[in-house]
Amino acid sequence: MRSFILILLSSNMFSLLEIEIIKGSDNLSKVAFVPFGIEENLDENYGLQISTQIEKNMLLFGEFENLDKAEMLSFPSSEEDFYYRDWKIMGVDYSVIGKINSINMLGNLNISYSLFNINRRIKILEGEIIGRENNIEGIAKIISNRIYEKITGLKGIFDTKLAYIVNSDAETFQMCISDIDGKNEQILFTSAAPIMSPDWSPDRKKIAYVSFENGLAEIFIQDLASGERESIQALGMTNSAPVWSPDGKSLALVVSFSGNPDIFSYSINNKRLVRLTNHYGIDTEPSWSPDSKKIIFTSDRSGSPQLYEINTQSKRKKRLTRDGNYNARGRYFPDGKSIFFVHGNDGNFQIATKKLSSRFIETLTSTSLDESPTISPNGNIIIYATKDGSKGYLGGITLDGKSRFSLPVKNGSVREPAWSP
Repeated sequence: MRSFILILLSSNMFSLLEIEIIKGSDNLSKVAFVPFGIEENLDENYGLQISTQIEKNMLLFGEFENLDKAEMLSFPSSEEDFYYRDWKIMGVDYSVIGKINSINMLGNLNISYSLFNINRRIKILEGEIIGRENNIEGIAKIISNRIYEKITGLKGIFDTKLAYIVNSDAETFQMCISDIDGKNEQILFTSAAPIMSPDWSPDRKKIAYVSFENGLAEIFIQDLASGERESIQALGMTNSAPVWSPDGKSLALVVSFSGNPDIFSYSINNKRLVRLTNHYGIDTEPSWSPDSKKIIFTSDRSGSPQLYEINTQSKRKKRLTRDGNYNARGRYFPDGKSIFFVHGNDGNFQIATKKLSSRFIETLTSTSLDESPTISPNGNIIIYATKDGSKGYLGGITLDGKSRFSLPVKNGSVREPAWSP
């Protein structure tokens, strides 16, 4: 079946994904994003563009609320002009201020910024950054990441990306990537046959995925810069579910001999396959632990789909889930102490979490057809695929449950999200 690779940077006005906040907490930290000041003889739009983009980033997942600019009592751009009382009276928890200090002949902006904790009456972050005037988005993401980390204690994720599969009609499948806010989309691969299971390499330079373009499930690794790709010759009847190890040295994948799927590891350098499971049941959906020493996988060897863990060196296995008649698509949290997965009972499939040290399962979502969860690199947000009738869309939730959001597509259905490192 014919397929082709298309490297295409699409205009933001045609963005497929756009985050829509469904539910936000009534008890969120309130942040004032003050328009950045400018030195004389500089374009005043620079200051407004930077602060507006930072504000959009910080509000992206519904974790904060903002103070409307029309309600601000002052517009300081330096600490000398900053008065805590102006923000305390407005119920603000944090204030972000900054200034465009200069622009040189090469088009580089020099920007300073500060973050204040209003309740503690102290400056908690001060920084300076130099960046191109035509890269306001990139500059704002760096500043936003630093602000987010200072407030939450978690790494910022505004410069991360999302891979996903779009099925615009019954005969067209596209593998796409975009910035986490839906901007700067690229269609990496278009096919008339199904595409599945995208997964990022740790360095974000490649994506592994499954394509049915030749009639059977094959695993491909595609270089994002050149568009070149290679097929993994795993010798099985079908090969599926590729997942990169965090150290970038291996893929975990499923190889099916005579219709019996088992978990294998595949060395990227020497292209060597090592069999990890050998069971008459179905073993599938592998995923690596953060230290690349263990793999979690789904197996029906106990009579229903449940999650198991295998040590890649000793091959010792242990069962991780027992509650419910369906637990699948398991993934580790970045700290390796908990897992998240699809939990099913009585025909309802929801995203759930479980501490490895506990037997108890906690469900996060309330919809009934949730699948393919993927987690942010800071371990704070899960995005997953779900459905509204026959149309697939992406949903999201913060781990504290304070915010829920959706990422619908304008045309067709979207599924199988994969959050980049």
